[in-house]
Amino acid sequence: MTYRGMMFTGMPNLVWVFGYFRASWTLRADLIGDFVCRLLNHMKAKGASRVEVALRPQDRDMPLLPWIDPENFNPGYLMRGMHLLPKRGDKPEWQHTQDYWAERKELPAIDLDDEAFVYA
Repeated sequence: MTYRGMMFTGMPNLVWVFGYFRASWTLRADLIGDFVCRLLNHMKAKGASRVEVALRPQDRDMPLLPWIDPENFNPGYLMRGMHLLPKRGDKPEWQHTQDYWAERKELPAIDLDDEAFVYA
């Protein structure tokens, strides 16, 4: 399951950069880079060397959706392999959006102490 299209459940210490389909790739790369720096500083302050995202109790029964919304982006090469890609949920934290104007406010506001983050 993808967390905001940049982290995955069951994959500790991994944040991947996947840019926007219809906007500059670097817009999202910059947002994710800022998030990673903030996350690393938070981990250091907590004394943690590991972080991963996990479904919170209130997320466990949410529907699983394709990684990318086919209404938003649907090239054949991606649609043919969609069954191999991670899933997303129907809640904002578990979506992989393509909206820079929303994410430029949402990503810096992520609560790093949210139950979705598991530190060790």
